[in-house]
Amino acid sequence: MLCTSGGWDPQVHLYAHGGAKLRYDSALGSFVPAEAIRTVICVGAANGHFDLESCLEDGRRAGDCRGDPRTAANAPPITHRDPPALAKPTALASQGRRDRRHLQWVDLAHDVSVCDIELAAAEGFGSVEHMKRYTTTGMGVDQGKTANVNALACLGRVTGRAPVQIGTTTFRPPYHPVTIGALAAGRTGELAQRYRRLPIRWHEANGAVMEDHAGWLRPAFYARAGESERAAIDREVRAARAAAALFDSSSLGKIEVCGRDAAEFLNRLYVNNVHTLASGRLRYAMMLNDNGIIRDDGVIGRLGEHHYLVNTSSAGALDTHFWMEEWRQCEWRSLEVWIVQQTAQWATLALSGPKARRVLAALEFQPDLAAFAHMRICETELDGEPCRLRRASFTGELCFEFDVAADRAEALWLRLLEAGAAHGITPIGMEALDVLRIEKGFWEVGVDTDGDTTALDVGWGPAIERKSGDFIGRRSLKRLAMQAPDRPQLVGLLPLDPRLEVPVGAHALGQGGTVEGHITSSCASPHLGRSIALGRIRAGHARKGEHVSLDIEGRQHAAVIVDPAFFDPNGARLHA
Repeated sequence: MLCTSGGWDPQVHLYAHGGAKLRYDSALGSFVPAEAIRTVICVGAANGHFDLESCLEDGRRAGDCRGDPRTAANAPPITHRDPPALAKPTALASQGRRDRRHLQWVDLAHDVSVCDIELAAAEGFGSVEHMKRYTTTGMGVDQGKTANVNALACLGRVTGRAPVQIGTTTFRPPYHPVTIGALAAGRTGELAQRYRRLPIRWHEANGAVMEDHAGWLRPAFYARAGESERAAIDREVRAARAAAALFDSSSLGKIEVCGRDAAEFLNRLYVNNVHTLASGRLRYAMMLNDNGIIRDDGVIGRLGEHHYLVNTSSAGALDTHFWMEEWRQCEWRSLEVWIVQQTAQWATLALSGPKARRVLAALEFQPDLAAFAHMRICETELDGEPCRLRRASFTGELCFEFDVAADRAEALWLRLLEAGAAHGITPIGMEALDVLRIEKGFWEVGVDTDGDTTALDVGWGPAIERKSGDFIGRRSLKRLAMQAPDRPQLVGLLPLDPRLEVPVGAHALGQGGTVEGHITSSCASPHLGRSIALGRIRAGHARKGEHVSLDIEGRQHAAVIVDPAFFDPNGARLHA
């Protein structure tokens, strides 16, 4: 137990910052304002009145003075009315045995004890400002807010002076009051930070439950009458696997990189070989920081000889753009490169599922979708408007992604819903997408990775070996710690009880109860009819087939380490 002794003190720091003097009030055991200064009038608790009636009377008196500090200072004093909860000042400094005073803490922020103040006086630092600097009491962010009264009482006892003779230290800005956000207990909503909103407003009018995802307000799932959240998510997942699913992915980062040295620039930023990427092709790419830690991922598409479109994660769109500009402007200034952030200008709609081509048959545009293979990109037109078409998938199904102007997104969304009505098209939200990507073993930056996850930990060793040139983080990946065989590595986990609900963050235990890793993503797969999970397990790549125990609320549940691709591991549906 830690006990502190003090009483109530007026918050006079802002008043003192203006150079005003304080006086010691022996009845309160506190320093209170002593004079008028410029146009500042202290009233209420700041003037040493701690009960409601005195505060109101003091405020009325200040109002009667019409804002004149001199008139307010000369007004008759107000008699203190001590509220029942007012703690009387306690002479802490005079209590306790001498051999225990090193355990009597005066300043909890700087570990100053009664013994320290006694030593300061013995060394000749009896001035309050000297004592402050000798002991560091009341320095830093504290500026006397918590320690001053007790410290001055200690100094007065040692030097035989009353507090009024000692005075107080000089308070310096900044002074940090309680924030409005703290008073509201977090109920700040969009006053704290505005949500970024998708360009399509159809979602909210059609049962979408909107949730915050990386600062974007996005549909989590689309609820139907009488349908539970679990049932809605399962319905959306089944539609994506059996028919067609429509997903609003407009928050996906879209950054154009152009110029004679664009390929070289991206080749240095990303783990992948960008030089070998042909026009009209896409390549999944990973970006590391200087320490070899995964920073972001996405796909890079080559639109022309010196023209690339970089897709980032939704959460990383802004940071990746800033990161690119930092390297372009500060480190690689000789490269001829232009970078344009276009995330908000283009909306992205993803149509996926085995019946996706049938839905698109009703739309008239090029290219020939039958010949448009996976990981291809092209620029075309749709209804006379510019459109970018990609074959990339985060669901593991045949997928077409459309980039259209943001103000054209809702019209295209409605056209796709109309064209797909006969084929069972279903809008899906973030929760269904999460299930679909876990079934495929697709990891998500910031969810299945953290500030210690490297490209090697997620199985990218062969891709790094094929990289011909240098890239940010390559040197760090050669460190012994990064190549240690017992690093936590991404794997799949199958609970032996298929109905087990596996919470994210659950520890995986080995023999003897040692922690071997933890769960990063989990779901109940309606397609597989069981629960599945992704996790980072120590030396996990070499331990497939081995059993571990999942610690869930103090109970142990067996699970087997497997390959993270639970569904269609060869990608036959993806390349359909």
